[in-house]
Amino acid sequence: MSAYKKVAKVFVASRVQNLANILRTSTSDIVVEECSLSQNPENPTGISKELEKHVSEIEFLFADPDIIGQVLAHPRNKVKWAQSTFAGLDALFKAIDKLHQLPDVLISRQTGGFGQKMGEYVIGQIIARERKFDIMRDLQKQKSFDGSQLYSYRCLNSLSIGILGFGTIGQEVVRQCKAMNMNVWAAVRDERFDSGENLNHSVDNFVPMSRLNEMLTEVDYLVNVLPSTPKTRGLLSDKLHFCEKKKTIFINIGRGDIVDDNSLITAIQNGWLGGAILDVFNTEPLPSTSELWNLPNVTISPHVSGITFAVETIETFLLNLKLYQDGKRLINQVDLSHGY
Repeated sequence: MSAYKKVAKVFVASRVQNLANILRTSTSDIVVEECSLSQNPENPTGISKELEKHVSEIEFLFADPDIIGQVLAHPRNKVKWAQSTFAGLDALFKAIDKLHQLPDVLISRQTGGFGQKMGEYVIGQIIARERKFDIMRDLQKQKSFDGSQLYSYRCLNSLSIGILGFGTIGQEVVRQCKAMNMNVWAAVRDERFDSGENLNHSVDNFVPMSRLNEMLTEVDYLVNVLPSTPKTRGLLSDKLHFCEKKKTIFINIGRGDIVDDNSLITAIQNGWLGGAILDVFNTEPLPSTSELWNLPNVTISPHVSGITFAVETIETFLLNLKLYQDGKRLINQVDLSHGY
């Protein structure tokens, strides 16, 4: 990368509210061009008419991952650097997987702030389940003061939790769980485990992925924070029976394809899992016909455990803008060959 790269104009295309306007007020060093996201049914890439009109002009793109994928899949694109507004990039990879070769482009993603939000989601859901907040709400509706169902519960310091995905987000989830005095496990890639890079005072037990089964038998809660990659898809599909010992509760805030729907449903119905808290799914929105909606001990939320706040993603973009112009490695720079 050269010592300096001039960035004069940035195209913004995002569902994040007021992203372009807030960016304009945050810097006067670049021209901000906002593009509409209205779909163009005549174009198989799904790219909007306005984006297609400008596609050969776009060198610097600040957009949602599916939009970045649509632009990169267009034969006339000239993108040099694209900053994603989200952490997950599976929509981007689905678009470029259809190409004959990986595009020669820099991609960076947003992770700042997600760890705090997703850690709060995990802790909040565990407390709600253990302290039976749903029963409290039902009793209130019934105007009943009978607390007999609420006297027995587990405190968090008596529980073990396992984390799949030990990146920026996963490490913050771990920190928050340890702050609640939980016993924390984490599984990492074998090469990372062997290198010793995984030392972290918030983790009580590390295991390599080749010994993942050991962790599954020992944790009360299992949290997936992994991205969707060829190595993670279906990772848990044939392993959930190992959770039967402790009737583990599965929390998925990473990507739905860590386990196929049939395997997850079977694990819940057979009692291998004590339940599930699901924020992500193989198909989104989750179809109304899915059995997951009605399974006992399953909590469903519509992919909201960690949403993008405009101010946070703009802060990351501006930091990366300076790094890009100085010819330095970007924050959360993506390795397209690895899928994250």
